[in-house]
Amino acid sequence: MAASSPGMSRRQVLKAFATLATALATGDALATRIDVTLRPRNLHARMLNRDRHLRLERPAAGEVVAFCYFRKGKGWDLEGYRKGCHILRDVKYRSTVKINVRLLDLLFLIQAWLRINQLPTRIIVNSGYRTPAHNASLEGAARQSLHIRGMAADIRIPGVSVDRLGKLVRAIGAGGVGFYPSKGFIHVDVGRVRTWHVAEMFEPGQEEWAFALLDRDADFA
Repeated sequence: MAASSPGMSRRQVLKAFATLATALATGDALATRIDVTLRPRNLHARMLNRDRHLRLERPAAGEVVAFCYFRKGKGWDLEGYRKGCHILRDVKYRSTVKINVRLLDLLFLIQAWLRINQLPTRIIVNSGYRTPAHNASLEGAARQSLHIRGMAADIRIPGVSVDRLGKLVRAIGAGGVGFYPSKGFIHVDVGRVRTWHVAEMFEPGQEEWAFALLDRDADFA
């Protein structure tokens, strides 16, 4: 496998794996800081330099699908990509669109990191694409939600807590992460890098949003 930058040796990659593994084990946010020569975009370029397989489950549709959407040396696998778009469709409104491939890559990286750290890898999709009408019908949904652009998904991993999963995705640094502990899932998207938590001290329907930007330092640039 070819390195994506001169500074990416096998030893450095293993060091990065160990760093994130420590963060997952301890829940220490500081432990997710990777050396400047190992920015996630470089490390993940190496992880993406292969056939990209995903296995996703969609309880609302009673579907489980395993597919390859990209093949090393050949490019995008259109049949696999179609399967990804279908499993991430708006099930309630029966609408399928072209899903942003960066979202598939993010889900691939999540599943890869879980596998590397010997954690459960079942990705349960609660929500993927939403039609504007569906999105507007949901209480608390952002008007310009990235769900309506095929750039977001709400997921859970049986056996991995919301906090642990959210910290993993935040360490990947590919977009937005929302923590929904009372509902048992996280929101992931490939928009700008940011994170938020839904407070749980309010009655249903009175949720307060705490929204904060992630540090845009060299580790997460």
